[in-house]
Amino acid sequence: MAKRPIIIDTDAGNGFAHAAMLISGCGLFDVKGICTVSGSVSAVQAASCCAWLEKLTGLEAPVVTGSDKALIVRRDGSCRSDSGGIMEKLMGPVQVPASAEHPWDLIYRTAVESEGELELFCTGPLTNIATAVLRHRDLPQYIKRVTIAAGSSRVGDSTVYAEFNVYSDPHAFKCVLDAGFRRVDLVDLEFARTVCLDAQTSVRFHDLPDSNPWKPFLEEADRERVKKLGDPAYIKREGNSGELRLHDAAAAFVLAIPAAVTSSDVYTMVELRSEMNSGRTLFDFRKRFTDDPNVKLAVYTSREMFTDFYMRCVHAFDRRAVS
Repeated sequence: MAKRPIIIDTDAGNGFAHAAMLISGCGLFDVKGICTVSGSVSAVQAASCCAWLEKLTGLEAPVVTGSDKALIVRRDGSCRSDSGGIMEKLMGPVQVPASAEHPWDLIYRTAVESEGELELFCTGPLTNIATAVLRHRDLPQYIKRVTIAAGSSRVGDSTVYAEFNVYSDPHAFKCVLDAGFRRVDLVDLEFARTVCLDAQTSVRFHDLPDSNPWKPFLEEADRERVKKLGDPAYIKREGNSGELRLHDAAAAFVLAIPAAVTSSDVYTMVELRSEMNSGRTLFDFRKRFTDDPNVKLAVYTSREMFTDFYMRCVHAFDRRAVS
């Protein structure tokens, strides 16, 4: 079976590492490039993390450093400096080869060369994708599908209502939704909260064979999970009793097995003007504004199916050495 061509656009926080593992471990994708954007960490830091992940996963794709600022709104402190902490602790210094292309030009060139089969997988602010749309107006006709980890139909994580990736660059999010892509799959925080890994699954990371290159990272992720359980504010905010919530990995699952996900076709908007609600995603479930949806919002999948997919991808690396 031919592998599906994709380009990954990410801010490469710790959560993205889980998604990269799934994308590589499932064997379904031909990764044509990895573009970085400022978000959880700076675009330069994200490029270093992606270069390390590229070796860990066995992916052979160019890593291209992208935008370090939002389209219009610049928010101080939007980068969460601790979000790539586990990777930075394990990887040491990493050299990222310079690229002759900007992310938006790489995306457009690859989309044209792929003759309408290219997919985009986005796990950070959408600045690079929006820039690609603004510079290459015909880009949407060459993209088969866009899968985005962003937004929240209920509670946010950056503000009461706003999810981090949208909050960091709401105008870019709006630009992408309005661009006219053939299919946009949106994976919000609420969906991610339904498919988290339970404590028993996380403990299994410590039983992985030493030949699995992901073992150090996953063991550290489990230790971070246990450490956070001692923080009452974390428990209250996350509303769980020890589960590992992985927004980017949930989006990777939707990317890989869309048939296993129940989705809702819905027109989606983003609040741009209100300071209190800036970055809030609004879903027109009752079709008050239009009957023309612009996203497929992931609503439900089997938690057991997600866990099984996750662990099968982890074990795909059991005998794979780090290059």
